[in-house]
Amino acid sequence: MSATLWLVVLPIGTVPIVYLLRRVKLGSIVATLVSLLLAWLAIRLPSGVGLNLLGRSVALDRLSQVVLSLLFVATAALFLIPLFCPPYARAGLHSGVKGREEKIFYPVGLATLALFVAASLTRHLGISAIMIQGAVILAVFIIQGERLDSTRAALRFLTMMSLATPLFLLAAWRIDLYQLSGGQLSTSGARQTVFFVTFGFALWLAVVPFHSWLTTVAAESAPATAAFVLIAFPAVAFSILLHLLTELPWLVQSRLLVEAIIIAGVFTAMIGGGLAGVQRGFSQLMGYAALYDLGCMLAILGVGGRAAVITILVSLSVRALALILVAIGGSAIRMYVAGDSFAQVKGIARHLPVAIAGLMLGGLTLAGLPLLAGFSTRWQLLRSVAEINAAWPVLLALGGIGVATGYLRGLWATLTVDATRRKQMERPARFVLTFLEPPPLLFMIGLLGVICISLGLFPALLIEPLQQLILTFPTPIP
Repeated sequence: MSATLWLVVLPIGTVPIVYLLRRVKLGSIVATLVSLLLAWLAIRLPSGVGLNLLGRSVALDRLSQVVLSLLFVATAALFLIPLFCPPYARAGLHSGVKGREEKIFYPVGLATLALFVAASLTRHLGISAIMIQGAVILAVFIIQGERLDSTRAALRFLTMMSLATPLFLLAAWRIDLYQLSGGQLSTSGARQTVFFVTFGFALWLAVVPFHSWLTTVAAESAPATAAFVLIAFPAVAFSILLHLLTELPWLVQSRLLVEAIIIAGVFTAMIGGGLAGVQRGFSQLMGYAALYDLGCMLAILGVGGRAAVITILVSLSVRALALILVAIGGSAIRMYVAGDSFAQVKGIARHLPVAIAGLMLGGLTLAGLPLLAGFSTRWQLLRSVAEINAAWPVLLALGGIGVATGYLRGLWATLTVDATRRKQMERPARFVLTFLEPPPLLFMIGLLGVICISLGLFPALLIEPLQQLILTFPTPIP
């Protein structure tokens, strides 16, 4: 058996064990250790074609290694959040959620990772689309959890993501005809292929107006599971897209298509950032901030150039770091409050100061604020799009300001104590801090916060290792 297949066999093999242990803390620990082992294997395994399966090559290249390692490490961190933050311990029910989402998150999360690996290793668009469709079906159980009152998030996610599968199957059929014909494809066939690929990835990457699955999942799912979906699916989608563009360069020969990618990215970022500034809860805010970040990465891809792949990988890494911090903060809030709307979290910063600080740090990182990890890629993007159209950097900057405004409004709500709560306090005039975060959670937030600020001050700490890893990967859009 090829060593590459261990990336699929290991998570699938441990799913029964984790399922049996899902109701005890050991299940979270086992799932976390398996994810970290997968991350180590993904980097250590040799790159290249591992084997031919049913006439199709199974290859692990440097780009897939980086994306999968990032995905495994992020999932390991998310597996620890329910362990450190038992949800709704004091608040009771939250919108029909019983607070036991992690019971199904561990085994289903590992099975979903196996499908992501299979989708990343194959170089056939149709097989990748089928594998992602399987991951979508499994992710529905993660998103829904034990919610009793609404299936809107899971149903919308399943519907929107499933619409992309037939488009990719038709595109794969056209690509197979192109390869069998010796590289000859009619003009109408090329246009149809571009159409299928464009709209398929628009659904996968939540391009406006197909973004409702992303924002709804963030609003209605538990913070850790929502972060998993918001990190994993876009990361794998970008990996598949980059491989497709490098293997089929004729897809981007039309400058109209390249400009359409930039416009879609700028428009998505502007809408996501603008709507983030008017949200009234941290869950909804996380969804629109993640949408803004996705729009920026699409714009980076459209601009192209030699540094495009590096910038996208850095953005994916920073995105994972920021969303994990946001998920930790949101989970900590739900330990003591029935919801995370701004009206419900008034004064919570007095009791969860470190968690709120981590939440703000993650949100402002998504906004691309200076001195934080997301600033270097945002600055590079603004400089690049300014050379194409002077209005685009203004729109992107306004989107970032919208995200920052939303999180600053949330911070103000957590610092404000309304009149009812003030009367219940013995000394309302004194600002008293009471640390209620569990010690492991404090360590986790502190570690991720230091990494976030360090990457903001010294971005080369992340950029240079990634450059060494994917030095030979070609440029998808020159």
